[in-house]
Amino acid sequence: MKMKIGLVSGLAFCLGCSSVAAPSAQQTVSEPSASAVAAVRPVLVKVAVGQRQPLGQLTDIQGQVVDLQQPNKRKLLIFFATWCGDSKRLMQQLTQSPLLADKELLIVAIGREEQPQTLKDFAAEYKLPLHFIADADRMLYQQFTDRGIPRVVLVNEQNVVVKTFLGEIPRAIDEIVWPGAQSIMGR
Repeated sequence: MKMKIGLVSGLAFCLGCSSVAAPSAQQTVSEPSASAVAAVRPVLVKVAVGQRQPLGQLTDIQGQVVDLQQPNKRKLLIFFATWCGDSKRLMQQLTQSPLLADKELLIVAIGREEQPQTLKDFAAEYKLPLHFIADADRMLYQQFTDRGIPRVVLVNEQNVVVKTFLGEIPRAIDEIVWPGAQSIMGR
């Protein structure tokens, strides 16, 4: 089992977080194939740039209701995993960015395949005043993409997706710019 987890971790290091599922001590050889899982799950249409953001009210790890349909407020959705190095780097960059002080911006961090307690520990470690939402079964994540974390989605005041990108790049925070706006990071 240790060799299997080591192999998964090694692949994650070489290929980045977008290519490998979260390591799990409970994985076994008898897991259903991806095609078997796909046959059970409904096929979801992925939200693309120019389409309305579909998420409504969600409850964060603190029990607060977060309304992702509220008008007149931009939204920043970050799909991430606590074990992913690229996700951790983006969160560290976020702690130092002026985005956190923007009162016209709602930032929501959605933990793909994460449990509430793991997200609470992560939020405390990074000292991020965000809404963290657990997405243990990937149902939120799969509405936007089927590959890659951290996945960053920018939504305008009319709840339309205006940009989405994979944050595996060293300065992913610099890419968080709404169309027509100047970079908040001074670029």
